[in-house]
Amino acid sequence: MSAVLWLISVPFRALGYLFVIGAAVTGFWDLWLSVRDDKMVLTSLGETWFAVSADSLNLAQAAIQRGVHPAVWDPVIVYFLKLPSFTAFLILAAIVLLIAQLLYRPR
Repeated sequence: MSAVLWLISVPFRALGYLFVIGAAVTGFWDLWLSVRDDKMVLTSLGETWFAVSADSLNLAQAAIQRGVHPAVWDPVIVYFLKLPSFTAFLILAAIVLLIAQLLYRPR
């Protein structure tokens, strides 16, 4: 049973570590832009997602508004997309790694 739980937790751990790497990359990118422009630059998660893949952002919006509920997109997801990228990635990493830890705790 513990081997099965470990196998289930592995993708969560991998995704959590990818979010940590994403937080580091976007944090260093904001630091680079801040030093270059000589002012504080904090890129939001929405701006980063739009720069990487605008089509998937629009698809996610349509899927959530039509498939879940329109009220979930506007106050909840939009607020999260306005957070600085590194902060949003760290929050996602903490949630996903917590789920992985709850699934399987090595003894």
